[in-house]
Amino acid sequence: MCTDRRDPAADAATYERVEDLIAVLKPGMDLCTSDFTGWADIESIHGADETAYIAARKRDGGALVHVPVDMVIGIHHDTCVRIDRSRATIDRQGWEVA
Repeated sequence: MCTDRRDPAADAATYERVEDLIAVLKPGMDLCTSDFTGWADIESIHGADETAYIAARKRDGGALVHVPVDMVIGIHHDTCVRIDRSRATIDRQGWEVA
């Protein structure tokens, strides 16, 4: 789980190509919001290009959420996928219930 707040981006892996990012996403990985307040467990990844999305089950309440892969801002310790919380909330894409 990525809980270290000292410098959240220090150990994050990033990917230039969306295909490379999608290739490392796996069911069972943690999904967390950039402010570390929203947590989910990845269940599946759908698609193989810029329109791909992550399906995850929120830990608080168990609701299914869909998160576009372009909201991923980094992967920590090969286990935690961090998403842009403000964009998910403001644009209403990704962290709302599917």
